[in-house]
Amino acid sequence: MYQGNFHLFLVDQNQKRRATVSYEMSKRGIYIVPFEAVEELASRWPDAGMILIADDNNNIATLTHLMLQMEKWLPFVAFAENPTTSQIVRAVNEGAVGYSDSPTNVDEFCKTVEEARVSIDRIGHIRARAIRAKKSIESLTRREMEVLEGLAQGLTNRAVAEQLEISHRTVEIHRANLLTKLGDVGINAAIRLLIEARII
Repeated sequence: MYQGNFHLFLVDQNQKRRATVSYEMSKRGIYIVPFEAVEELASRWPDAGMILIADDNNNIATLTHLMLQMEKWLPFVAFAENPTTSQIVRAVNEGAVGYSDSPTNVDEFCKTVEEARVSIDRIGHIRARAIRAKKSIESLTRREMEVLEGLAQGLTNRAVAEQLEISHRTVEIHRANLLTKLGDVGINAAIRLLIEARII
């Protein structure tokens, strides 16, 4: 089922559940590295693999914030016992590639994890790019963002100036500044970053 360099990292404050999941998966030949908290995982951040994270105690928000700071994305599957629909939706919106509502039913949990693993190459790559793009876009000021959005709509510098009721020269300055902030890219690359950032 899991071969090569694919590793699973379990983050769960519930000691009993963490031990149960680790033990039951090990009986199925699946090796898991358990952690009590996201901060503990951060001190030994892996280069590859997938994270299984309990959806409680603000874990997911902490994890995604950490990955944004580190600029190191790993796909993750969230889990909780009897989660609400809104809880699942929120986790997926925050980047989860899968969600298990029965972590103590290890056969079902393994199925969810395997389905997520298969989709990692596609979804994980897209979300990784989106997270990097979002971080870059968030460095822009409100006015720089407005200028970029206008340019993304196909407007000329002059049309953007009219729309924002500022001078043509001011638009040029904002345009130059935002392109520099985004890594000295061209306008087409900047627009692509804007689009990718909106994936998540």
